[in-house]
Amino acid sequence: MIGILLVWLAFSPVQPVPVRAPAPQKVTLQPQTQNTVIRQKSVVPDPVTEHIRSYFTRKTVQGAELSLVEGISFRNRLARFYAARGYRPVWIKRTMITELITAIESAADDGLDPADYHIRALRVFYNQPPQTPQQEANFDLLLSDAFLNLATHLRYGKVDPVSLDPNWNINDFHRSTVLEYRLQNAVTAERIAAVLAELRPQHSEYLQLRKGLIRNRALAKDGGWPVVPDLTGLKEGATDNRVLPLRKRLVVSGDITVAAADTARIYDKRMVEAVKRFQKRNGMVADGVPGPATFRAMNLPVERRIEQIRINMERCRWFMNDLEPTYIMVNIAEFSLRYVEHGRNRWGTRVIVGQPYRETPVFKADMQYIVFNPRWVVPPTILSKDVLPAIRKNSAYLSRKKLNILDRNGAVVSPASVNWSQYTGANFPYRLQQTAGDHGALGRIKFMLPNRHTVYLHDTPTKDLFEKSSRTFSSGCIRVENPQELARLVLQDSLKWSRERIQAAINGGKTATVYLPKRIPVFILYLTAFAEGDEIVFLDDVYNRDSAVLKALDKPLPQ
Repeated sequence: MIGILLVWLAFSPVQPVPVRAPAPQKVTLQPQTQNTVIRQKSVVPDPVTEHIRSYFTRKTVQGAELSLVEGISFRNRLARFYAARGYRPVWIKRTMITELITAIESAADDGLDPADYHIRALRVFYNQPPQTPQQEANFDLLLSDAFLNLATHLRYGKVDPVSLDPNWNINDFHRSTVLEYRLQNAVTAERIAAVLAELRPQHSEYLQLRKGLIRNRALAKDGGWPVVPDLTGLKEGATDNRVLPLRKRLVVSGDITVAAADTARIYDKRMVEAVKRFQKRNGMVADGVPGPATFRAMNLPVERRIEQIRINMERCRWFMNDLEPTYIMVNIAEFSLRYVEHGRNRWGTRVIVGQPYRETPVFKADMQYIVFNPRWVVPPTILSKDVLPAIRKNSAYLSRKKLNILDRNGAVVSPASVNWSQYTGANFPYRLQQTAGDHGALGRIKFMLPNRHTVYLHDTPTKDLFEKSSRTFSSGCIRVENPQELARLVLQDSLKWSRERIQAAINGGKTATVYLPKRIPVFILYLTAFAEGDEIVFLDDVYNRDSAVLKALDKPLPQ
């Protein structure tokens, strides 16, 4: 409906401009007699201000109700914005309007759609300035609505992450008071472009994603990259006609630079290194062998990569402004963990995450303590789906996995005394606890970050799985490849907790809890594209979460 109304407002016949009442004259007070009553002239309200006020109060102005858009979003916030300034018009200087329209047009470089910010209607008004107070009010309201929406989307993201994932707890999408105050100050100081630029994440990874989006859109405009044939069997040193389209593909994506006249058909060392670079940028094992995964990635259209960058820029807006100087970040899609200290990447390692049907959730929690030689208590989901069926099939499963049955008092119960057929995960009255040791599901160290998901980080006896390129093998918790080094970093005491002392605590075999000197925030995130230096790394969408973000991101705001 707003679209129809906006067109009507823009192109309706120009009405005569009402003659505005002159500004009140200064009243000179004369000496009065004792009984003289002093009277001041009443102040005539500004008609534009009254039209704006009427939009929120639904009062009429000279018998004509202001019929602007019901589709203006965040109407309560817009009302607060104007109420704070007595409903006076905001956009009284053309330079401010120019800055805002320019910022809206460049919102595409942040993966946002300028159409969400009334860009067509604003251009019409800008080129054909309003001729009546009502049109001036309409123009001002649209500009302010666009300003508030764009500022919010740059700071927090367009999509409310909770609408896609109820577990989201990293920031409060609905926070507005501080932002509104900042925007009021920006208007007063006439810093429209500056404040919008400041609101987008200033993290280098976000800014590199932004550059990557611009770069890939330029590639799309030029026709994208060529399709390559099946590359199976192509080996270093081979002479093969498939090298020609492969080289063209690698040139377009910037993985190799060659002379335009290069027509060599040899898959030489330089070509192998270019393929390795491509594989690394696409989350694959960089072996230089162009197998099926490499073939598929090369033939993904550039438009898909543009979508992937936009999706992950939106995800970055959800959390990146809330990162603390020191934190741990787990990227589920990359199967990686990074330890960031004072804003700098200090250390990283590989991890194993939840299987597609037992996904690791996205959330934030503080790491508070670690446990050396932990005993694993089988959680309800694994008990119901894995352990009880295995015991019913063969009771030797308990001894093989070194599981003890404990009653409510912690006493050990004999397996022979339990009627396994009558219990499910819901009514099982015992705890199954695994003894500590290298055989244990938690390995030798557990990192505790209390949370509602009962998800934590831990060691694992199955070290060989870290060599897999795709590592979705757990039941939701996060297995860490180098837990001893992570323990040394988070304990933050090189003397008391050196590598040698950590190893001694493990070798002692005693279960021991050690609290961190300072809690460390842990961000467990899901990013399928991220910046690494000047490169954009693309990853497989292992949990199929990208499409929901893209759909919500592309859904138009009410117009």
